Amino acid sequence: MDWLDTKYIGLISGRLDKFKKKSGSSYNFRCPICGDSKKSKTKARGWIFDKGGAALFYCHNCSASMSLGKLVKHLDPQLYSEMKLERLKDGAPGFIAPAKAVQPPRPTFEKSEALRGLTRVSQLHHDDPHKRYVVSRRIPSKFHYKLYVVEKFFAYVNRLVPGKFDERALRHDDARLLIPFIDKSGKVHALQGRSFDPDSRTKYITIVLDESVPKVYGLDTYDERKTAYVTEGPIDSMFLENGLATAGGDLASAMRNFDKDRLVIVYDNERRSRETVAKMEKAVKAGYKVCFWPENVLYKDINDMVKSGMRPEYVEMVVDQNSYSGLRAEMELKVWKRVADSRTRKFSMPA
Repeated sequence: MDWLDTKYIGLISGRLDKFKKKSGSSYNFRCPICGDSKKSKTKARGWIFDKGGAALFYCHNCSASMSLGKLVKHLDPQLYSEMKLERLKDGAPGFIAPAKAVQPPRPTFEKSEALRGLTRVSQLHHDDPHKRYVVSRRIPSKFHYKLYVVEKFFAYVNRLVPGKFDERALRHDDARLLIPFIDKSGKVHALQGRSFDPDSRTKYITIVLDESVPKVYGLDTYDERKTAYVTEGPIDSMFLENGLATAGGDLASAMRNFDKDRLVIVYDNERRSRETVAKMEKAVKAGYKVCFWPENVLYKDINDMVKSGMRPEYVEMVVDQNSYSGLRAEMELKVWKRVADSRTRKFSMPA
């Protein structure tokens, strides 16, 4: 096993649950292919080990077997591309360079002045506290290369928008997870900073760089031919296929220039919030399809549901089965906003 294998094992380690380095050149973790045991969260039967100088992956539960490169590709295709290029430059065995190696173009957003010099989450070591935060939120690994870390967020914003934050704010500057809003052309049109401090008074701060573009996250991957799910925050949208998000506020107003027939509006599960109920009423009256969370879903938002153990595919199924428009939506809204309603919505949770 060479130094490059060791490097990329370190880069993917943050996405491997229960990751531990064992003796020699072996590493143990829960299998990302089969998920290991559903009954026991402590079992870890996935291994990376050295065989004849090459790093191989094997799972003792599902018997999945592949090279380290294929495992990296499964976890992060973008990181796999970087690995291949580095192999070619290093001349390591196992990769045969073509007659003329052509480096694939970098994604356009990476060239943005706003992101220059920043560290992607996908580049962080698994022991980095910021990496651990992202992993703890169970943010899918395919988004890690589009998330960044900024150590001094206010100072960083002031370099982009001079004078945005005053000296008082700069004295209380903190590190934040940077979430770029990218449009179809790959241009960064807005930025959102999420504080790593759980006690922060301003957990999210959004900076708009281009007012001509809708303040919507996910435009770069949005497929207007398919149903899109619109959430209140970018992180929640990452768990839904064709997910979009606004930077909080009124989702219906933010999405007014989109085809409402292909949108599902998904507010947070805040039944007691008058503000949320008012926004839902507005969306229903505007003709949108709106999600009404069942009574036995007790978590506040999609990320909390996933952290509790729900699979993203299951959460999306819940959304699909509980989203309505028109007269049915008006009826469901009346039921949904009654906190102590006598009628129990019938919905079966998985075992």
